[in-house]
Amino acid sequence: MKKNLFLLLALGTYTAAQACPCGCVKVCVDTLADRPAAPAGAYTLDLRLDLIDQSERNSGAHAHWYGTHDILTATVETTFAGQTWSLSVPRIERRLNTDKVPTLAVPNPTQYHQQVVGLGDIVVATRLNWSGFTVNAGVKLPTGKDNVVFADPAGGLSRKYLQPGTGSSDLLAGIRKDFGAPSDKLTEFVSLQAQVTVLSDAHFRPGSTVSLNGGARCQLTEKLAFSAQASLLRQFRDKNTEATVNAQYVEDLETGGLTTTLAAGLTYKVAAGTNAYVYFSKPVEIRSYVPKSATALVNPVHAADVWSVGLSHTF
Repeated sequence: MKKNLFLLLALGTYTAAQACPCGCVKVCVDTLADRPAAPAGAYTLDLRLDLIDQSERNSGAHAHWYGTHDILTATVETTFAGQTWSLSVPRIERRLNTDKVPTLAVPNPTQYHQQVVGLGDIVVATRLNWSGFTVNAGVKLPTGKDNVVFADPAGGLSRKYLQPGTGSSDLLAGIRKDFGAPSDKLTEFVSLQAQVTVLSDAHFRPGSTVSLNGGARCQLTEKLAFSAQASLLRQFRDKNTEATVNAQYVEDLETGGLTTTLAAGLTYKVAAGTNAYVYFSKPVEIRSYVPKSATALVNPVHAADVWSVGLSHTF
């Protein structure tokens, strides 16, 4: 039976709503079924690269910054004492730019560009079978750096969610149901995931996330499979106590919303015990629940197109 795995953002946190090592984007793609079957005692290494483009994230909303993010996540898992255990470590690289529009000839706002590179927050997780379901639990630890000094003194890039780490310890839990045997040509799954912060920085606390996910996988040939997935992600608002005393932190509060995401991908069996995959995910409906002013809503920062490519190998 296919089993659930906490996916990183995050990346990753993603994502995350799959564990997210990166506070700004949740990657709503489940690649667990793309892993080769592993016998008891074996190890599986999954390398996944999420390419996130937020160059158009300000469409119809305020403009403060834009950027691209590359999140490379290495996950190692094995079976011990009848349970599957995994460790995920993300590397995050961001290329950020301010997006200020001058309103006066003098002063003319300066454009800032910055690259942020570092390890994100690691996730330790476990999963087990229970009454036909897969139950999973885990913890995200604050191993990523969360005190990078940004170049923009006016605050356009001064966002806590743009740090490599969130500075918080999170609990993760979920339940998953798979339909069909691994040998079937068509299989489906549904899952419910949640992530909540239990310990955080004195000033910044990431918002909790809850996601409902579902998908189908069709084996096209002996080596090639196609997958289609949908995800409904509710991300609650981040909290920053400094937002009331320092205007540059107000934008840390722009993360609350409900996002519907569709994804499609292909998986290719490279060799026995080795699979490669590629997915594209796109938010198709975004509902922002965070007021920017009395009449405006901000564009949730996690709403972005994502390309995900990866390789899984069992040894």
